[in-house]
Order: sequence, then structure tokens, then C-alpha cells
Amino acid sequence: MQPHYFFAIVLPDHVKKMIADEMKKRNDPFKRTVHPEDYHLTLAFVGAEKLSVLQEACSLISEEVSRTPAFPMKLSSLGTFGKKASPRIFWIGTDEPAPLFHVQKEVAAACRKSGIDIDEKPFRPHITTARKWIGQQPYFPSQLPDWPPFFVTEVALYETNTSALPKYIKKWSCTLGKSGEGTSHGAIN
Repeated sequence: MQPHYFFAIVLPDHVKKMIADEMKKRNDPFKRTVHPEDYHLTLAFVGAEKLSVLQEACSLISEEVSRTPAFPMKLSSLGTFGKKASPRIFWIGTDEPAPLFHVQKEVAAACRKSGIDIDEKPFRPHITTARKWIGQQPYFPSQLPDWPPFFVTEVALYETNTSALPKYIKKWSCTLGKSGEGTSHGAIN
């Protein structure tokens, strides 16, 4: 089976730990929880694609995203996809800063310019933390703690390996710029 790829915001380790600690504390009955190292915020799902096409997209993304300064973002809400009483996806949302939408737009444009056919649905920024509610009682929404903001500093290309945990492998990344001087971390490895 050919691997699948996606571009995402890389979350800092301390943010991944906050999310993992919160998920353990909640201990909600989901069939699967996401491995803490796999927490990310998807910008564009690519699917199966040739490495040459991915490399072109990475080059274009690096050109644009490296000019965008790092920006603050706050995790601010809990949400679900699917039926309210038995959701299929549990996620953490953000305060949706404007630079996040700018970066997503640039990543999507670079993908399209490289010939990658990406989803045209509106961007709904979220971090998936669990899948498939299996509780005896209906799911009841609750509040997220008031966590401090953190800086978004990196965009990465991930490869999915469904036979391993963690299952997402960072193949390439680009650092957002400080006053427009970001760095790309080379070829896809």
C-alpha cells in the first residue's frame, strides 16, 4: 500500500503534553485515542502522491510560509464530528488566529500549483484527540481548561504509517520566519 501524506502545523512538545494530560484526566470512553506524538493541526490532506510532486509542493510552501512570522495561537474549545450523543471524532479547537488561515491558504495553493488535488471543504482548524465514542451514556460536551497561548513556528509534511505508533512520520518541515526569515529543512527524507 502506498503511503499517504498531509501538511500540518507542528505542535510544540509542551502543548502535546498538556493535551495528553487532559485526555488522561478526562478518561472518556473512546475506542481509540490519538498517540500524543501524533497530535497536529492538519492544513492540507494530500493522500498518496509521487515524491517529486511532494518535493515541488514543499519548495513552494517553503517560499511562502517562511515569509510568515511565527504567531500565537490558543487552544480554546472542545468539539466533535458526527452524532452529538455518540461522536466519531473528538477534537480540540483553536482561537482561529488570522495568520493560521493565511498559512493554510498558502499551503493549499502550493499543493494545487504542484498538481495535488486537495479537499475543497472550508478549513476548520482542530486537533483530533480521540475517535469513536463507545460510552454507555450519551456524550456530554465539557469545557477545556484555560491554557496559555503558544507560538506556531513550524509546518511539516507527514507520512502516515498505520502499522506503527506513533503513526505519523515527519518527512519535511519549514520554520515560519522571524521578520520573514524562515528556514526549510531540505529534501523529503
